[in-house]
Amino acid sequence: MKNPGIRNDTGMQDDDIAGIERACTALSYAYARALDFRDQDALVALFTDDATLTVGETLSGQDAIRAWIRARPDEVRSRHVISNVFVDVLSADSARGIAYLTLYRHQGEASLRHGPAPLAGAAAVGHYEDRFVRTAGGWRFASRRLQLAFRDPAQF
Repeated sequence: MKNPGIRNDTGMQDDDIAGIERACTALSYAYARALDFRDQDALVALFTDDATLTVGETLSGQDAIRAWIRARPDEVRSRHVISNVFVDVLSADSARGIAYLTLYRHQGEASLRHGPAPLAGAAAVGHYEDRFVRTAGGWRFASRRLQLAFRDPAQF
């Protein structure tokens, strides 16, 4: 008879798997918030020291990720809307997942002023492919790769 508290082939308890799923899902939401509100330290802290982030180009390590966010023009205002998050727990220390992205953005002077900026619609739609690892500081991205399905060329 199968142990009712064990789920899938990891041999882990349901509650442990659910906790990992919550922690990894929270990373996706924290990434969007940190990027949209230009919280460089919070963004970099979501990644392991040797992580890779692929967003058109592949950035390797926290220093490269920090340089990328610092180089983002002030005239860009964005909102990364994350949905359909799926986390596949592989072990007590690793997981993989995907998270859908709908990106809204405006580039121009209106982004520097208080109040709404003009919006023509979604700038892009796609998903992130993620690898997560447990570290001494909690769950972090080992890699995050953006895959776009749709993109409005007028907004880039």
